Amino acid sequence: MEEINNQIKSNPENFGKPNKGHYLRRILILICIDSSMISIAYLGAFLLRYPGEFLSWMDSAVSYLPVVIASGIIAFGSVRMYRTLWRYASIDAMIIIFYGTLLAVLASVVALVVIGKFVPHWSIFITQWMILFLSIGASRFSIRFIRLMGQSRHSSTRRRILIYGAGDAGEMISRDTQQKATGHDIKLVGFIDDDAVKKSLNIHGAPIFGGREVVRDVVDKNNVEEIVVAMPTLDGRQMREIITFLQKEFNGSVKLRTVPGVAELIDGKATYEQLRSIDISDLLRRKPIELDISRVEKLLKGKSVLVSGAGGSIGSEICRQAAICQPEKLVLFDISEPNLYLILDELTVTFPQLQIKPIVGDISHRQLTEKVFATYDPAVVFHAAAYKHVPLMEQNPRSAIRNNIVGTSVLADVAAAHGVEKFVMISTDKAVRPTSMMGATKRICEMLVKAQKHEQGSVFSVVRFGNVMGSSGSVIPKFERQIKNQGLVTVTDPEVTRFFMLTSEAVQLVLQAATLNEDDAIYILDMGEPVKIFDLARDMIRLSGLKPDIDVKIEFTGLRDGEKLYEELYHVGVGKKTAIEKIWVTNGPNIIEEEDLASDLNDLLENCYSMTREELYASVARLVPDFKPYHKRTPEAKHEPSGNGSKPVSKIISVEEKTVQIAV
Repeated sequence: MEEINNQIKSNPENFGKPNKGHYLRRILILICIDSSMISIAYLGAFLLRYPGEFLSWMDSAVSYLPVVIASGIIAFGSVRMYRTLWRYASIDAMIIIFYGTLLAVLASVVALVVIGKFVPHWSIFITQWMILFLSIGASRFSIRFIRLMGQSRHSSTRRRILIYGAGDAGEMISRDTQQKATGHDIKLVGFIDDDAVKKSLNIHGAPIFGGREVVRDVVDKNNVEEIVVAMPTLDGRQMREIITFLQKEFNGSVKLRTVPGVAELIDGKATYEQLRSIDISDLLRRKPIELDISRVEKLLKGKSVLVSGAGGSIGSEICRQAAICQPEKLVLFDISEPNLYLILDELTVTFPQLQIKPIVGDISHRQLTEKVFATYDPAVVFHAAAYKHVPLMEQNPRSAIRNNIVGTSVLADVAAAHGVEKFVMISTDKAVRPTSMMGATKRICEMLVKAQKHEQGSVFSVVRFGNVMGSSGSVIPKFERQIKNQGLVTVTDPEVTRFFMLTSEAVQLVLQAATLNEDDAIYILDMGEPVKIFDLARDMIRLSGLKPDIDVKIEFTGLRDGEKLYEELYHVGVGKKTAIEKIWVTNGPNIIEEEDLASDLNDLLENCYSMTREELYASVARLVPDFKPYHKRTPEAKHEPSGNGSKPVSKIISVEEKTVQIAV
């Protein structure tokens, strides 16, 4: 580090720029070494093949040596042997050496055949290649060996780490730490793995000590400061078991880090830079699934794609993953200017060639929505815009009705009129037997999408799932803030449970569901087992290095308006499987006729601002018979309009091909 700092101080303008002089010297040295090796291999092959007749071949062999050397150097350059950093040589480098030396010998054969006056026996060339491969390999790997020897002399001052998991991810981290040990100031002590078959083996020279029964001894004897859990394919239950064991065993005296889950890894490769502290997503992760990205690419490539709610947690992730599939253009529709700016800025940098069209506006404004569709002609629509916060919507039920129901009605109606190929609405488990206005309005939105009249060939569908980790208003960031700032975590009820899923995984499945062609379907994502929020809070406290009930108290506050103890994904049964793993389909109960839906919806939308709170909930319950509202009479509710005030301004939109009046 001192040397680097001195370089920066002495020449700040050129620091980090390629040193052409050093680069050329390095190549010249390697060419000289390679020329010697090529000569030794070529002449050595004659000596081995004709040990008693070497002098008779000497003159001819030496006269063509420049041709052999030139052919070899050109061959080495063509396989980029002079652009490889041999201090980091690994199995990939051996492959380069294999092909480079083979090509060098073949090139010399061709050159001698073209000259035509001197073509030795074929066995000469086989022997020549064997000698050349071994000598070049030895010379290149000696560079790495010398570097590692130099590192070992300073190993006592480096941070010592132990890898838990001697699989593919562990091997990648091991290789990466050895290649970058000086820069990271680390030393790999070895591995722990619960597979007894691996005990006493080694990976890149680092031993596998055994299973968890020896981890305490290994840590104590080797002064281990950090344990890296390198098993990205573990599900949440398995990960929770290992982390709980390590936390109890070391009680914070050893730092714990992990490799991200498979869904988060870049190109499926684990590197030292990707290691991070263990967080709650690791304890909730599920076994990875194999998704066919080609299905999504076929759906989106070269087409105009519109995402409503593009700045939200789900909408922004849909934009990221859809952009990878090379759509012709991506239309970002959101009412929130700050959220839209953030995702626009990110996508512009990540996908500079993609046409991105940001629209700041409200999808419930029909004229604006029609203008957007007429201008950009989207073929695929992902509808993620909605008000989703349950307690807030209990205090603002009319906003939930206007934003969720009217927004969905207008967007679906305009999409149908323009003959889109696919319309996919994002729904929630709170729409099943809802107890909140948010859940009830989302259920009505599901019904509207199913009842939407559209051209034959268009597919309108709904994708329903539970909570996503880290989303706006989610309990996880709330707990993080409480642990950090208050030392007190509030949980509504000790028995409350929720479904959780990574945002990236949920969106992967949403995009996969969009490729299915069952019209008017409600697709259900397999959310796994529900998680008890009380357990979630305790786990998050432990991951913060604190003790539940000692360092951080947990207080029960009671269910808030609209909340229930548990969520459901199905109204009846469990649905049926689709062609895609972890996606199920259910048509849901036909609990209201379409004519009654249109009539009752007209009444609700026309009078929602003049109704009392009780009348409003009763009107919604006529549309959603299994709606069982749970709310207390809040101070705000006592001052709501009684219904005797003046009638609000209205405008006309179309719902279910009928004209209705919507209060605005």
